[in-house]
Amino acid sequence: MEVYLISKRLRGQPAALVLIGFGLMDALGTGLLYLPFSHQGPLSLVDSLFTATSALCVTGLTVVNTAQTFTSFGKAIILILMQIGGLGVMTFSVLLAYTLGRPVRLTDRVVIQESFLHRRVPDIRYLIGVVLVFTMIAETASALLLGILFLREFPAGQAFSHGIFHAVSAFCNAGFSTLPEGLVPYRDDWAINIVIMLTILLGNTGFAVIYELVDRLLRRQRGPFSVHFRLTVMTHLFLIVLGAAGVFYFESSTTLGSLPVANRALVAFFHSVSARTAGFNTVDIASFTEDTLYLLLLLMFIGACPGSTGGGLKTTTVALLWFTAISRLRGFTRTVVFKRSIPESTVQRAVALFVIMVVVALTAHLALMLIGPNVPFSQARSQFLAYLFETISALGTVGLSVGLTPHLGLAGKLLVCLVMFLGRVGLLSVLSVLARVTTRPRPYYYAQENLMVG
Repeated sequence: MEVYLISKRLRGQPAALVLIGFGLMDALGTGLLYLPFSHQGPLSLVDSLFTATSALCVTGLTVVNTAQTFTSFGKAIILILMQIGGLGVMTFSVLLAYTLGRPVRLTDRVVIQESFLHRRVPDIRYLIGVVLVFTMIAETASALLLGILFLREFPAGQAFSHGIFHAVSAFCNAGFSTLPEGLVPYRDDWAINIVIMLTILLGNTGFAVIYELVDRLLRRQRGPFSVHFRLTVMTHLFLIVLGAAGVFYFESSTTLGSLPVANRALVAFFHSVSARTAGFNTVDIASFTEDTLYLLLLLMFIGACPGSTGGGLKTTTVALLWFTAISRLRGFTRTVVFKRSIPESTVQRAVALFVIMVVVALTAHLALMLIGPNVPFSQARSQFLAYLFETISALGTVGLSVGLTPHLGLAGKLLVCLVMFLGRVGLLSVLSVLARVTTRPRPYYYAQENLMVG
């Protein structure tokens, strides 16, 4: 009876549907990648699980070389998992229901609504249409451009297959590559770098921003953009410029010192964009200084914009916490952004998400350290930073690594799989499901008492 009640509660929760959908798709992807004709040579079940989870959670961390390990069928499975993971399992399930003429449950509509937008829309089909058409246009244009650029060194079929894979991987902020050395050989190729960067930005800027732009153009609306639009774009651009300036400054006398100034700027901007949360790299990440790694770590933790294919804490969450602090210092009792008051429930959600993400990151980092070799600090050689970088990369669904991933043991791989899964489905979603299943609402308050803080 208890199991039945729990399952009944789960079916009525949008967050639970996301968890179940991603879990089932992850299991299916693992099974397909484990098939003999999906890979060349030996591939363990754990490595299949790791690859499937990384692709579905659009992370890009790999324990095997994607180009050399998987067959064309295996790479196609990875591409499909990236596409589903980028747009969300529920998006495709609702699309299938509409295509077959079946009714769509209210909970499914809520999932789509909360995944992409910050406000209600009268017709969810219009929203799905905008998302899918925009995705198709962005990925097709990117695939064609990349395919043409790859024609310089590959036959036509191979060039365009690389172009399609990298277009989907970049738009979904997944970071997987079908090239043996990834994008490292193209460090100084301006055309490929710019196309990849633009595709990443189209994916991680957020469909809410795209939807508002399309809606205003089609309906010819005037007036100021929404607070969400302005705050998202402002924070997004600020972090890109800040990250690029930091990488350029820290690496100009070291890793990038031999490059012309223009090429240094290209590498700096590429990694600033990629760290939030695409996971591509044109320079060996392990060759960067600890200053740069720390900066990239912060960018990975913040991540992409809400309602996008990327992960992380999200730009608006960080910006909202900043404006909350500023508002309190200015004497406001509510958070003020661009002369608009933000609902207290939204602020509380941002605070809760920040606290939970920090706790999960620190806990996972400690667990990875305990699983790894126990050596004195004098012999560790940046082991602490390497494990922290790996943890934040997994939790933010980024995929950048200093080379630690292939050397993880069984327990380490399973732990990173769990962290990637939590980072993609959303920490608040997981906790809300657990809270609603194990507890009942308590509509009462205890007596108030003050305490000192700070």
